[in-house]
Amino acid sequence: MRWPLAAATLALLALPVAALAQEGFQMPSGNVFCEVEENALRCDLVDFTFARPPQPADCETDWGHAYSLAARGTSRVLCAGDTVVNRGARRLRYGDRWDGVGVTCHAERTGLKCINAEGRGFELSRTRLSRF
Repeated sequence: MRWPLAAATLALLALPVAALAQEGFQMPSGNVFCEVEENALRCDLVDFTFARPPQPADCETDWGHAYSLAARGTSRVLCAGDTVVNRGARRLRYGDRWDGVGVTCHAERTGLKCINAEGRGFELSRTRLSRF
């Protein structure tokens, strides 16, 4: 028996997967990549020269390259053995702004600055980390 609608059905089944795709971006330098994960913005640095924050004893994977910011609360340093680096992500231009999940980010020549509704956030660049 032939199923003439099989291709159309498969295409429809793929739609929810595409809708769940994570929104992300990268800085013009190609050094900072961000992606929405679990209702927060996660940003990873490819290369950096600043001193990493002290690593907790219970972190047994990579530390100091990944940061997270949600709509409320302080930014977090992530213990993460993975990365959100996606060279195909939308590339911001200096001066661009990104808004999502209660976080606003500005792409500046000095780095990426992200702030939530409470005025908390971080600034990331190759040479600097500032969490506030």
